[in-house]
Amino acid sequence: MRRLLSAALLGALTVGIPMTATSTASAAPGCIKTSDTRTWGRGEISACFEGGVARIQGNVVDLLPGGGLGGADGYCVAWYIEYETTSGVAYQHSPLACGHLGRVERTFDYDPSAGEYGVKGITGVKRVVLNNVSI
Repeated sequence: MRRLLSAALLGALTVGIPMTATSTASAAPGCIKTSDTRTWGRGEISACFEGGVARIQGNVVDLLPGGGLGGADGYCVAWYIEYETTSGVAYQHSPLACGHLGRVERTFDYDPSAGEYGVKGITGVKRVVLNNVSI
């Protein structure tokens, strides 16, 4: 009975998630360097936390920038990044490549803690996953 309830709860929690998780890489302090290619997109990423400083570098490419007959597929490609922080786990997406919005490829190099909405108190990079994102 417990297993049935656990499976039902897991199923209920995962229904309707607006992204498709694919390739995953994991680490803590140090760097995660990976790449992935899917039918809808590809990318490379280096997500590092060393010496108290976080840095995200890489790129994403939308391989389905528009569907047939002039229609767009409606999805963007980005890296989903999870961080270990002083207050728990936090996440953010890398910049998006959205062919249907005129940006097929995106190259990035940034500090994920910068700015008002940056992730604060980063102590490590937990994992990265190439995503198909709906906006």
